[in-house]
Amino acid sequence: MFTPKHFIWIGMCIVLIAILLFISLKFKFKKKTALIIMCGITVVSELLKLFTNIIMVYDEYGNLYRGFIDPKALPLHLCSFFIFIFFFMLFNKNEELEKKIISFFVPIGLIGAILAILFATTGVEFTSPITWQNFMYHAGMVYLALYYIITKQVNLGLKICIRNLLILFALCIIMIWVNGALSAYDTNYFFVCRPPAPNLPFLNLKSGWHIYFLRVLFSGALFEILVCLPYIIKEFKNKKQNNNTEEISE
Repeated sequence: MFTPKHFIWIGMCIVLIAILLFISLKFKFKKKTALIIMCGITVVSELLKLFTNIIMVYDEYGNLYRGFIDPKALPLHLCSFFIFIFFFMLFNKNEELEKKIISFFVPIGLIGAILAILFATTGVEFTSPITWQNFMYHAGMVYLALYYIITKQVNLGLKICIRNLLILFALCIIMIWVNGALSAYDTNYFFVCRPPAPNLPFLNLKSGWHIYFLRVLFSGALFEILVCLPYIIKEFKNKKQNNNTEEISE
């Protein structure tokens, strides 16, 4: 799974994340500025993915008949959903809605993007444009998630954690249907059809698809809870302190 090239990619991602964080914190970027950086990464990333995943169809005489994007390259993976959300947030003026979106994004941008970098589903060849797209886009997601955490722009309490889990569960169910509709193209959005990489110790099909799907849900829930746990503990501590203060004042 991990090769020298893969380690180089991981190192490059770490450097990029560190540089972006340093610049953002050093110059005290506003949240919109950090979002503009991510939108820039997203535009370059998506254009690269779009134009390197065009399928050419030729007629019986060898003439080009049409071209269309490979359905496997559609922005339907969990991380890819945020391509649209980043731009929505850039122009959105509803602060409450923005807080909800950030609270949903941070666990995915932190854990999901890191896992994408570790699994390297697009390969690790330096000559492949899609490989550059995969690593740089997910590195950008990790940067933005860490930026929101460090600048304390996210709240991940118990209610928010439960809400995020329900949304993720609903999306997984929807993706079963989406992958079914696109089964002729061998899509695997949200990795609900098969594991993201072969020979994984926990996420595999050795016990059947149903067990695998339950493990996918369990893994997603576990990572979500782990990210939210510090906030949940802090929330309960603050609630306990407030109750004690009220009892003393009475």
